[in-house]
Amino acid sequence: MFYAKFAQTGLQLHIFYKFKANYHAGRMKKKAVLLLLMLIILAACFIPVTRKKTFSIKASFFNVYQQLAKPDNWGQWRSDLRPLSGSGKISNTVSPGRFKITTNNINLDVQVQGYVFIIAAHDKNGSDDYTYTVFPGKFSNITSVTVTETKGLLNYLFNRYATRQFANTHIDDLKSFMENNDLYYGFKIVKKRVTDTTIVVLRKAVLSKNKFTEAANTLAALKQYLFAHHLTQTQPLIAQFFDKNNDSTQVNIGLPVDKKTPVKYPVAFMEMPSTGYFYTVRFRGKFRDRLKAYGALRRYFSDRLMPIPILPLETYLDNKLPVTDSDEVNIQINFPTF
Repeated sequence: MFYAKFAQTGLQLHIFYKFKANYHAGRMKKKAVLLLLMLIILAACFIPVTRKKTFSIKASFFNVYQQLAKPDNWGQWRSDLRPLSGSGKISNTVSPGRFKITTNNINLDVQVQGYVFIIAAHDKNGSDDYTYTVFPGKFSNITSVTVTETKGLLNYLFNRYATRQFANTHIDDLKSFMENNDLYYGFKIVKKRVTDTTIVVLRKAVLSKNKFTEAANTLAALKQYLFAHHLTQTQPLIAQFFDKNNDSTQVNIGLPVDKKTPVKYPVAFMEMPSTGYFYTVRFRGKFRDRLKAYGALRRYFSDRLMPIPILPLETYLDNKLPVTDSDEVNIQINFPTF
């Protein structure tokens, strides 16, 4: 009987140890499977997936290319750089076929290979690698940009159905900037119909140092002419200041009036077609700084291959001429068009 009990106890111990061994083996197997799964997931994070998409930008190929090829321009169009533009916080390092843009939070390394821009971006959220390939569209005012982006597999899957795909490449910033005249040219350019159709004008070539004094005298003479001929000024005064050479300026002053009368030199009438249009920019600032607005309008016309049939006009909305180059003016600059 003793041996029977001993045998029974030995059998129970055998079963117990076998169960314990199987239990530990099962746990080890589960751990191995879990570890393997984690390794697969971790590896998936680093499996590169490339995707590409072509975007159409309503701007000339030359303008889009120049916006990308010059590092100083990047602070104008990238939303993460634009607030810093002009603040002295952006530094650029340029070498042949390559440039780097550095701020407190962002580092961009851009390689230029023909029409391909290879971009490595690093910020507090991580790194992004992508390329822009720029080529002319079907029309002269259309440019195509193919964006190629490389991401880890999981990152790709998580962002595949995002509402703003390719957001990290900032292609939307480039497209919005190039297609928005206010941003690209720096001024709001508006097409308006001609309103001043009959203008009485006096023209003088004067020494540049005397241009403001001569302009004031010319305006006074025109007002006297209106009084003597019973004419009524209908709109703010118009002026043109154009440098002829180093020490000479052409000063033209005009007053829109209600009717046309016989005139005698040096007074003249200038008639604008009532069906004509101006492309205009509203400028408020120092008189000498208005040339920035002129530059923007000239670029606008050049980009569209538009002729400028006559010299631009300045409408002084406060009906007051400047006295010095640093005087504040409130003007509308008008570029005529057919």
